[in-house]
Amino acid sequence: MWLRRAAVTAVVTGVLATVVAAPISSGAVGVGSSTRSVSLSSTATTTTTTTATTTTTLGPSKVGAQAPIAAGPSRSECLEPNFTDSGLVSLQFAITKFDQTTDSSVTCVSTYLNSSEDWTEWVHPWVVESQYGYTSWVAEDPLVRQLVLAVNLVPLGLDNLKNPLHWERSCAGGKFDSYATQLGKNLVAAGLGNSVIRLGAEMNGIWEGDFIGTTKHEQNLWAECFANEVTGLRQAPREAFLIDWNPNACKGNYPYANFYPGNAYVNIVGLDLYDVDCEYPKTAVTFSQLANEPAGLTKFEAFASAKGKPMSFPEWGLTPFPSGDDPLYVDGMASTIAGGDFAFESYFDANLEIRAYLQMGLSAPQALAEFQKWFGDGS
Repeated sequence: MWLRRAAVTAVVTGVLATVVAAPISSGAVGVGSSTRSVSLSSTATTTTTTTATTTTTLGPSKVGAQAPIAAGPSRSECLEPNFTDSGLVSLQFAITKFDQTTDSSVTCVSTYLNSSEDWTEWVHPWVVESQYGYTSWVAEDPLVRQLVLAVNLVPLGLDNLKNPLHWERSCAGGKFDSYATQLGKNLVAAGLGNSVIRLGAEMNGIWEGDFIGTTKHEQNLWAECFANEVTGLRQAPREAFLIDWNPNACKGNYPYANFYPGNAYVNIVGLDLYDVDCEYPKTAVTFSQLANEPAGLTKFEAFASAKGKPMSFPEWGLTPFPSGDDPLYVDGMASTIAGGDFAFESYFDANLEIRAYLQMGLSAPQALAEFQKWFGDGS
């Protein structure tokens, strides 16, 4: 995960952690219903269509939809853009450049609110400030454009990787609920009440300040904390947030049931999935090999289907090493999205402060051609 506007430059991500972490994965799925669920209820989560049991071979077709993200197979196309939070002109330039390069149409942008040092910063996130351009970009087409926001459960000043119980007990006891409500109100006031909230994203990664912990007790408390904060967010008047429960495929093999808060608190289940094998990070592997790792996509798809929840890929992308320009990875990701109950996908195109990601363009011509086949408007 990218720590946008973090106070330190030593950024740790799911991809970088592969050198010391366990699995990442992916695979094909059956064809889901084409019916779109558009309920954005702030008080309850609707049950969405589940993946069909029959499978078919899909050829390239339009995947990214120019429509709002919904708790169903909306398949919206999002982007982590390659820019430095320097205003609307720069943001729009980065999105337009990506659209032109890929012949696609991005309708949602991903960014990160996980650099807050204390509760004051946490409830007043930097993204609501007009100088960064996000609020203006959404306001230009508010019925279509959305943000996908990664939000830690607690500010950095409270995290404790060695002892998550330090904050988990308080959060599970409801002591942080009012902060979540205030955050929700501030997002709504800034015109961002239709955002997707990746609450506690990549919670199974030790690099995250709100790491779930290694014991079942810690993980159960984490789930209670998540549920409490979702309840708090939904107290904000006029909110229409979609909550994305979002582990990383690249770390650990903890039972999802231990830290899943329950269907009432989740709209979408997401998996961050880069083109790196976590068991063998120095060896290029096939897409199906990625899919069958212990904590990979195949296992996650089964969990999503059992819960009746649509999926997302909040972060996915190419890496310079070991696979580089890998069109088969793009084909595998796109065919998975096209064939399943997917709410959205967000390609990680940023490559400014670290070089762990490969931008979609001249540096990856074969992958770019595959991306255009699936996501291009001319398909």
